[in-house]
Amino acid sequence: MKNMKMDNWNLISIYTTKQAVADGVLIRVDDSLSQEAGIKYPVYFSLGVFSKYVQVPAGYQDEQDSTGRLFDLLNTFVYAAKRCSGNFLEYHFVTHTPDDDNREPNEVFTGGDRTYRLVKLKATIEGQDFDDPSPAIFILKPQED
Repeated sequence: MKNMKMDNWNLISIYTTKQAVADGVLIRVDDSLSQEAGIKYPVYFSLGVFSKYVQVPAGYQDEQDSTGRLFDLLNTFVYAAKRCSGNFLEYHFVTHTPDDDNREPNEVFTGGDRTYRLVKLKATIEGQDFDDPSPAIFILKPQED
């Protein structure tokens, strides 16, 4: 197999991680919080994951906070990642959200209480950006790219 060089490639479009963060499509977790959970690489959430599973839903402000929800996601990721040998991982966690008919394909109800959901997410470890090959972790819903 020949050594492929990108010298002669004509790039059609590039959407960088930096641009996605600036646009609000990706949310970078504060390094001190991810490191506290035992993660040594930068962590990014898709906006879909962040807005649904990290931000506190309306009506739950008295019993939950976004830091606790964030640590639920990070800790279940770390637990699953310790058992993974590749650069792609699907994992599950349980979340408590209002029963307002907003269940998504990656969620199933647990038990008889429709406010508790078993959620499937995916995580990849790849180069942080187009011009930065250092590793980063991207956590997304299964249907997101």
